[in-house]
Amino acid sequence: MPERRKKRGPMIDFLLIGLIISLTTIILFIILSKDDFKFQKISASKETNSDSIKSKRSTESSAFPGIRIVSDVSNDDRTPFAIHYPETDTKAFNDAVLQYITDSKENYLSSMKENKDKEAMGELNISLETFPYQKHYYSFVLTKTLYTGGANPEVSTKTFFINHETGKLISIETLLNNDENNLSVLATHVRNDLQQNLKLKEDLFKDDVIKSTEPKWSNFHRFAIVDNSLQFYFDEYEIASGAAGPQTVKLPLSLINPLLASEFQIAMEKPAKPITTGDPNKKRIALTFDDGPHPKVTEQILNTLDKYNAKATFFMLGSRVQYYPDIARDVLARGHEIGNHSWNHPVLTKLSLESAGNQYASTVAEIEKAINQKPTVFRPPYGATNDTINAQIPIPVVLWSIDTLDWKFRDAQQLLPHVKNNLHNNAIVLMHDIHQSTADGLDAVLAYLQGQGYEFVTVSEILPYRQK
Repeated sequence: MPERRKKRGPMIDFLLIGLIISLTTIILFIILSKDDFKFQKISASKETNSDSIKSKRSTESSAFPGIRIVSDVSNDDRTPFAIHYPETDTKAFNDAVLQYITDSKENYLSSMKENKDKEAMGELNISLETFPYQKHYYSFVLTKTLYTGGANPEVSTKTFFINHETGKLISIETLLNNDENNLSVLATHVRNDLQQNLKLKEDLFKDDVIKSTEPKWSNFHRFAIVDNSLQFYFDEYEIASGAAGPQTVKLPLSLINPLLASEFQIAMEKPAKPITTGDPNKKRIALTFDDGPHPKVTEQILNTLDKYNAKATFFMLGSRVQYYPDIARDVLARGHEIGNHSWNHPVLTKLSLESAGNQYASTVAEIEKAINQKPTVFRPPYGATNDTINAQIPIPVVLWSIDTLDWKFRDAQQLLPHVKNNLHNNAIVLMHDIHQSTADGLDAVLAYLQGQGYEFVTVSEILPYRQK
């Protein structure tokens, strides 16, 4: 009879069942652990994305060769921004611009995140203006308007000036040929422009103006060449009250041309010579009047000139134009030429170059403010000048050939004899429209000269004949 198979004991069955349960538990634990890890990763990812601000960035070509415009815009409900900035093929320039943009955006978002008013809405806007200069240069002006709460947004400016062929960033030091004397003269021009701006009279922070226009390179790093001027930018509240807003000082390139390094200078054109007809030896004379305007004397002289249909040139002091701008306008309206005679009549050769430049520039600004145009000729007080000073003056420097000595004798009867004794063709006659005796003696002078066949012309009209 075959041997019967032995049955398994209950202990073995129990162990097998326990082993199966253990393996199943381990497998389930591993599976569930992986899913949980995946869930944690997904949750963390969602949390990170919720903290970030999505924006749309695009890059477009522009009308300026080699310049692309980058736009970075976000329509986030609480922290919207619109940013526009330039991009070139030069890494160093792009890095400098991007650093400014990144810092501006991060500071804005951080400020809004820290704002206790979680319902407050901010705004960041960075706009771009591009100004080409000559063949190789671009000025970029980035204006930032930032609002993170409070009454009004903050407005500030950042500028970049580059050689677009090399991509090199150009500093104010390079622009002024690394010459501290040039910086000093420039600083004076900027300060005078601000201090003499009547629109800013009540809003300027006087001490801040002085501090911000000290001849330090760091004070003039925000600049751009726009059309025919070198412009400097001052942020809101930097030198004036919020009511005045940000300020821009515009200096004509013709004024500061000698201060610039040669590669940035403009070609100075000589004043156009008047068209001449007829006999080049025709009798001409240029009558000039210094030190005005005067509310009584100048008006009397103008009336006498009208009587003889005579034109003249008035070399005015800026300090007097400031008080009598209406007289300056009347001089121009009657067809006469207006020249610059310094601000307050110092001996220019005894001043520093900076101070001499200040005398010229402040008077230009005051005359332009009064008559809406710049003076066309310059006469140094006492005729005291030199080549260094003349090099700073972008218009003709004019002296005289007949001194009537009206300033010395103050005698109406002596005016004509001094003219007759020194008379010659194409003469430039020196007189002063602040002395009553000059106004009283002028009629006799004009009557005599007209009787001798002289034509009365302005200084600018007579200069071409004197240069022959």
